[in-house]
Amino acid sequence: MSNNPGFDILKEAFKKFASKYDSADLAARGVRIAATGGKAIVDSTLNEFPKTFVNQAAKDIYALLTSQEIADGVSASVRAFDEEKVKEMIDGIVSQMKNPETALKIAKQVKNLLDKAPTDDLEAQIDGLLSMNDVPMANRMIFMAVFSQIKPILEDMKNSSDEEVANKLMELADMIPSDAIAAQVANLTREVTPEKVSKQAHDLVGKFPSSQTVADIIHGVGNLASEKLDSLSKVASASEAPAILKDLLSNAGDIVKDAVAKDKAAKKTFDKKGGKFDL
Repeated sequence: MSNNPGFDILKEAFKKFASKYDSADLAARGVRIAATGGKAIVDSTLNEFPKTFVNQAAKDIYALLTSQEIADGVSASVRAFDEEKVKEMIDGIVSQMKNPETALKIAKQVKNLLDKAPTDDLEAQIDGLLSMNDVPMANRMIFMAVFSQIKPILEDMKNSSDEEVANKLMELADMIPSDAIAAQVANLTREVTPEKVSKQAHDLVGKFPSSQTVADIIHGVGNLASEKLDSLSKVASASEAPAILKDLLSNAGDIVKDAVAKDKAAKKTFDKKGGKFDL
């Protein structure tokens, strides 16, 4: 008991109140209410956005990504990258490499990469990491240009300690020709023509599921969700809910996997006939 008997009375009263409603039946009611509302939302969404709408929306998105306007815009943005700005960025990288703490962090990352991959494959791995959408193209080019300066000594770095690699990086920083690299990057940016951007965009979109497959997946998963939420709205006990939700996730995964597999097979069949798959 506490020093204040009033608190104890209140606590006991709340405990009795809670125990009255702390039951599986009440929990099941909550699940049924939430599921009923969820089913209505899913059904309404499927009605408002039928397959034909989703199919057309996906086509429009793909058309936008592969449009001449996008290719021209990306090319113009990259090719307009100021050479002096590139030099400033490289000078900033060099300045960071001269910092012992930063150099040690970079050294550990370099050693980690070297331990995982042969030197011949390292450039491809780094290029793959830099190809992620959140890395600007100009930054990728700058990094690869700087990376080319340290590539000749990567084999030596493999057998060195983190501290030794850090020291080598700091020594190398003074020898990095920022002017030459800036000119090199500027030359690379000029090679990013609309034609090259357009080809990459078409290659990328060509790997996506077709617009019809996207529509099939969204409506397939939506109809499944509606069905399972309907089942949830009729459960007698909340303990039944996890099994239904698990079944929903499993079946949804199968719908996506099967649809993507059929899409890939259709593309291969089309290609074998000598045509070009067109989204």
